[in-house]
Amino acid sequence: MAFTSGRSAVAGLLTTWLNRQFVSELEWSLQYQKFTTKAIIPPGSGKIGRFNVFVEPPTNASYSTTGTTALNETSTTENQITDITANSTDVTISEYGEWLKTSELAMYAAVPGTRERLTKRLKDGAQLVIDELVRLQAIRTTNYIYCTAAQTGGTTTFNTGTVTAMNTAALVQAHKILVSNKAKGFTGISGHPNGHYAAILSPKAELDVVTEVTTGRIYWSNAVVNVSGALGQEKFVNGYIGSVYGVAVYITQNFGTGITYSVSSTADIQMVLADGAVGAMAFRDMQPEVVINDVNSPWKNVDSIAWHIFFGTQQIDGARSVKIYSATT
Repeated sequence: MAFTSGRSAVAGLLTTWLNRQFVSELEWSLQYQKFTTKAIIPPGSGKIGRFNVFVEPPTNASYSTTGTTALNETSTTENQITDITANSTDVTISEYGEWLKTSELAMYAAVPGTRERLTKRLKDGAQLVIDELVRLQAIRTTNYIYCTAAQTGGTTTFNTGTVTAMNTAALVQAHKILVSNKAKGFTGISGHPNGHYAAILSPKAELDVVTEVTTGRIYWSNAVVNVSGALGQEKFVNGYIGSVYGVAVYITQNFGTGITYSVSSTADIQMVLADGAVGAMAFRDMQPEVVINDVNSPWKNVDSIAWHIFFGTQQIDGARSVKIYSATT
């Protein structure tokens, strides 16, 4: 078959061959949502939910004047607890969503499986939005560690120019802060070691942790890899940090930055979470709903694919999480 060069009809011909197979999609590794305290508001109960947190017993110094005092016979006033009032956190559920418009002709003539891939793309976007909403609440904590080269791996006082790369000792120090705050680790989360806290690191922080070699400070390979048995070697070969001193480590591409630690560099923000740090509420379930609106009339030549969710999240207790700033260079 021959065509006359330059004819306008030729311009509409397909000139690029399409490989009718999809390249595997890029994947986000999202962690924040699974480490929330979750609750579902029953239908007809309003759009605002409340988490109640009871005040813990006072410290030893103040407790010495109450519970440690022996009771006198027939007393009706001694050692009365007056500070059991609950702290409350309200979560307002809002609507979130996005939608994509496609034509009926495009869907009919496109590569087979296009609709399914578009659906997955929207679902991935929905999960990223939810994860980001939770992350923005988690970073509101007032517990800070700035990574340093000190033996403890970090300091709570910031000095310009002193922030260093992420290190294992900083995770141990975060563990110390959470234990001091009487915060508990997570239980009942699939794949997570019961009782462990959850550290969520950026890929750069992961690199810094696994390649660190130092003296006078604990580091990952001497804590995990260079131990008896094969488990440490498996973590190194498979690229899995695992748990360090009761802190299970996870990697995400969804991270933020903060504080300028040098003239031209901004630190990455890592988070270590304990149970009850951030709450999430929804109607029905926590999964975004994907909606496909098909063409319902021969004169309506537009399809749409959308995701939608009723969702709300809020920091419950800032004492149950620790924010770690680490250098990015």
